[in-house]
Amino acid sequence: LFSNLGRMYRIKAYEIPEGSRTSKGMNIVNIVPLMPGEKITVILPASELDEDNYIAMVTKKGTIKRTKVSEFRNTRKSGIIAISIDEDDELGFVRMTDGNQNIFIATHKGLAIQFKESDVRAMGRNARGVRAISMREGDTVMDMAITDENTKLLTVTETGYGRISNISDYRLQSRGGKGLTNYRTEKYGKVAATIPVNEDDDIIMIASN
Repeated sequence: LFSNLGRMYRIKAYEIPEGSRTSKGMNIVNIVPLMPGEKITVILPASELDEDNYIAMVTKKGTIKRTKVSEFRNTRKSGIIAISIDEDDELGFVRMTDGNQNIFIATHKGLAIQFKESDVRAMGRNARGVRAISMREGDTVMDMAITDENTKLLTVTETGYGRISNISDYRLQSRGGKGLTNYRTEKYGKVAATIPVNEDDDIIMIASN
């Protein structure tokens, strides 16, 4: 589990009580000791931590960091630092990679960038990271995906519009650029999510209420 403050906690899935679709669930602070103002933003399922894999992290303000999975093997119950975060930023997205894929990042105001993950050198746990995308004033990262040449992307807006695109529609760029237009948000609403899908996938969407 990764928090907005850039900390990582590791638990067994069975420690989370199973419930029905309508049950309330358990407060996460009963499972991991969160600090004041801290909240879990990403849950990453992993049956085993492969030495050859990486964990890629992106903040809301467009900073990216890539760290070897082996750096997270010794996790204390109280959590460990996964990425150093600026005071006005927060960790929003975490994905597992194999070291040879591409990274796709979409913003709230409809921009997107795709670059090789090798453009981000591997760093230690305490590092801050580097610039992934340069955003306009008031924009924020809304999603990230790990991609290859066969990826299809589903983009959904806050007003309920959606579209599936081939990853080939987004040419590879250099890390840190402004990106390309992903969605015309002035007409269809700002981007809520962009996720990789297969043609035979089922899609579940959950509204804010």
